[in-house]
Amino acid sequence: MLKVMLVDDVEIVRIEMKRMPVWGEKSGFEVVCEAKNGEEALEKLEKQEVDMVITDIRMPKLDGMELLNEIVANRLCSCVVLLSDISEFSYARQGMILGAFDYIPKPADEEELLKLLKRAYEHIIDEKKENERVKKLEEVFEEKIGEFFQGVDIKEIAALIQSRDEKAIDKIRHTVKRIGANLDYNLLKAEGAMKKGIPLVISSLLLENPWLEKYINTSVLNNLTTRQFSGFDELLDYIMRDVTYIFNIFQALQLGYHEKGIVWEMCNYILQNIDEGLSLQTVAERLYMNRTYISEVFKQKTGISFTEYLTRVKMERAKKLLEAEEVKVYEVAEVLGYKDSEYFGKIFKKYAGKSITEFKQVNRQ
Repeated sequence: MLKVMLVDDVEIVRIEMKRMPVWGEKSGFEVVCEAKNGEEALEKLEKQEVDMVITDIRMPKLDGMELLNEIVANRLCSCVVLLSDISEFSYARQGMILGAFDYIPKPADEEELLKLLKRAYEHIIDEKKENERVKKLEEVFEEKIGEFFQGVDIKEIAALIQSRDEKAIDKIRHTVKRIGANLDYNLLKAEGAMKKGIPLVISSLLLENPWLEKYINTSVLNNLTTRQFSGFDELLDYIMRDVTYIFNIFQALQLGYHEKGIVWEMCNYILQNIDEGLSLQTVAERLYMNRTYISEVFKQKTGISFTEYLTRVKMERAKKLLEAEEVKVYEVAEVLGYKDSEYFGKIFKKYAGKSITEFKQVNRQ
């Protein structure tokens, strides 16, 4: 039986939800603990493991959105569901972007809650099976991984990607091929080695460039499965496709790498704070610089205008945010500082070469 924590500052809401005939064998879930706010919920999550947290959004001390952020950041639970009334739907939608599994309106409807629980049950069970499979693979390779993915390889690959050196792609391909040869090109074994090595490369990149997580799906290379591939060559192509994508992100977004001067400082600030609706004026104020000066320096050093660069960053961030199936276009537009979602859609199409609808359709395939 999967375990659930209910979080709501109104006790009667928790009581009524527990009384609903959806728990037990009917859904595969049981309520094992409760909390009256996010702060209490975090304290209990540190002591007791649960599979799902169902939480209200508006609560004292630590609200539902803050609780969601903490759970996702610290991997305290694999599934979070938000409770929201009509006035909070925009927050619930935002929660989907931040990692919530789904949301249900208040007061909870018995039939809708049961449907959600059944979907969540399948999601959690699939995730548990995958985690167990990965754990077994990691145990097999824990002692031998050093033979396949050397620490020097990880550092060199990460450094090459950041330096924009074209040799990075060849180096990574060579490393993966060497690993495959050492494992007699056994697909399952090669996948196990990749699950250990590739995340280390990504972790190394994120350690030096925390902004990167806002623009790439870091779980892509962590979730390799043998069912996707017919052989080692296909696995190699799959990995190289995504590594090349990360390489291109650095090329396009983190400008001024070699000098590491004012342009480098501006880019890093923008990349890390893009969700704050930035403009030339706000960036100049935050960096205590004259807007005309930094605009001119940026164009001189990079060959593109500050506005072009800011739009590029916003559109790349939009791509990441639009990966969430339930997210609304106007929500992404608001996050990135566009008050007019129709105008935002036109800018996106001009940049990406396809409409937002077309982009989301391609992503789902």
